[in-house]
Amino acid sequence: MVDAATSSPEAEPAEAGAPTLLRRQIALVVHAGLLIAALSWLVPTLAAWDPRAGYFFSLTFYWLFFCLPVIGWHALPANSGQLFSERLPWRDWWIIPLLLAQVGVVAILIFAPNTTFFTSGGMWLAILIASINGPLEETAWRGGFLGTFRNRPLLGYVLGCALFTAWHIPLVLGAGLSFEGGWSMLLGGTALLGLFWAWIVWRSGSIFYVSIAHTLTNIFLFWVFFDRNGLAA
Repeated sequence: MVDAATSSPEAEPAEAGAPTLLRRQIALVVHAGLLIAALSWLVPTLAAWDPRAGYFFSLTFYWLFFCLPVIGWHALPANSGQLFSERLPWRDWWIIPLLLAQVGVVAILIFAPNTTFFTSGGMWLAILIASINGPLEETAWRGGFLGTFRNRPLLGYVLGCALFTAWHIPLVLGAGLSFEGGWSMLLGGTALLGLFWAWIVWRSGSIFYVSIAHTLTNIFLFWVFFDRNGLAA
């Protein structure tokens, strides 16, 4: 799934050995599982107290206790030097228009039908949160699983996509918050986008363009979500 040039990172010394890799893989999966378990309690508990404060506190908890540790423990140590590169071989130039098309589809299907209730406050809040969330998620989820499962790419791809989708499940447990299309749209859309973005990252070895697409996608989705739920008021 990953090109040979990116599947053997210099940052992964040969002497690390299979047992060390296996321990790192187990640690990453367990960390994701603990995140989902913690948020399954935290989100509904905080949302029952204050939906707006509860949502943003839960999101901050996710960034601080999952994304940043995974980046520091898994993504960066296993970085081959390609993870943040904007360079693409000529045979992969199609990735850029494909990602732009994906962002456009989200804008047409989710964003455009809801423009009547948008506010400037919702826009600025969406830009702020998306600019943090997009790069953090791509580095943690795609970069973390790419670096940790280089010797087992199919397993890393499947587990990364499944757990990325699963961490969104606690969000639907928050009382007082509604998502465009309901929980099925949230989880189904997350699964499809996760599979698509991960496929590109595993193919190219880089999160650069996917991070941009993720951020733009989040701007559209967060803007709708924030104004629909009055979170920017």
